[in-house]
Amino acid sequence: MAKVRVVVDVSVVGLAQLYETARTGIYRVISSLIPEMIRIAGPELRFTALSSTEINLLTEGFFEQRGWEARFIGPGEGERRLFRVARLADRLDKKQILQRLVARVYRKRNQTSLCGTMDIFHSTYAPIPQVRTWPMSFLTLYDMIPVLHPEYFWQDFDAEFTRILDSVQPGRDRILTISESSRDDICTYFDCDSSMVYVAYPAADKTLYYPDKNRDRQKEILRKYNIPTSGYFLTLATLEYRKNLRASIEAFKKVLLEPGMRDRYLVLVGTRGWKIDELLEEVADDPLLRRHVIFTGYVADEDVSALYSSAVAFLYPSLYEGFGLPPLEAMQCGVPVITSNTSSLPEVVGRAGIMIDPTDSDALAQAMLDICNDTVLRQSMVERGLEQADRFSWSRCARQTVAAYEHAFTGSSKGYGSG
Repeated sequence: MAKVRVVVDVSVVGLAQLYETARTGIYRVISSLIPEMIRIAGPELRFTALSSTEINLLTEGFFEQRGWEARFIGPGEGERRLFRVARLADRLDKKQILQRLVARVYRKRNQTSLCGTMDIFHSTYAPIPQVRTWPMSFLTLYDMIPVLHPEYFWQDFDAEFTRILDSVQPGRDRILTISESSRDDICTYFDCDSSMVYVAYPAADKTLYYPDKNRDRQKEILRKYNIPTSGYFLTLATLEYRKNLRASIEAFKKVLLEPGMRDRYLVLVGTRGWKIDELLEEVADDPLLRRHVIFTGYVADEDVSALYSSAVAFLYPSLYEGFGLPPLEAMQCGVPVITSNTSSLPEVVGRAGIMIDPTDSDALAQAMLDICNDTVLRQSMVERGLEQADRFSWSRCARQTVAAYEHAFTGSSKGYGSG
């Protein structure tokens, strides 16, 4: 039987090279999944980028640096030449109109040139191209939060997301997602059978997220981000409304008011998002919180394990998640996790963490106190968390993804559902 020919659009990799703020969950998923998919001796697998010329070239560079250039379908020579001319005109063309024009002309050409070279086209974020003559398309939808809760996002984001959803042709296209919770939401939205939607669970990179037991290194990293060495609670996420930081801060203040807790801190790691200004002002105006809440901003990947490993507990009372990588990263670093009992988070944490109603700051505060005061509980949570984290791996995610291609295109169930 001939191998299934698959082309995967991974433009988000180039986008993350261009903008630091794009190095979020989706980028982590795709950049971690690519090498594992390449290792699988299954379909005839290649990658491309169908975004702007600049992003396409940056994505190509990602593959070249790793010796995978043969797997990448990059811009043609004509597009490269015109882009170089457009770049030379930057001093006069402050709005980069020429660069935008080159990207617009070649975006559709690049899509059309893929016709006949594949059986399956897989978009990992952007809409499926309108011009398509290949037999089958896949789209990765990480969650349905923008349409379920548009209030969590900036203005018009739901409209952008709807354009992605509108590119799907129900019955013809297939969807990949990252949790059973998200699959349920997707099936409800499209009113489709669950057989049209496949789940491939993400993972946390074990080379980046591990129990860091080097005390000297931990102290060095804490000094780097001006974090006291006494016990702190940690949250790692884009600072936005959906992450429910208000509940974390309210619960933390209640903890501070308990006897013996004035040496505790709350460390919030992440870039600043949206609908958060009022909360930040409230922290700045409260003398107690101002002394005990620390905003680090963006933290380099190589420093994150030390921050996780030094924490008393990891807080993640998110209002809604398609998966929730940070709780998994925290468990993999040997940190007790307190998270929400909603959406996909119970799938991620299992029995390893404490799950609370994300709107109940009293329950969150009590869980924080329990971990501080009960060393047996804390050690038990550490052990269960490490066991739970071991159930997830990028190789498993890649196998599930490739098995979905083969199951959808050939009807073969070999490997599908086995992880």
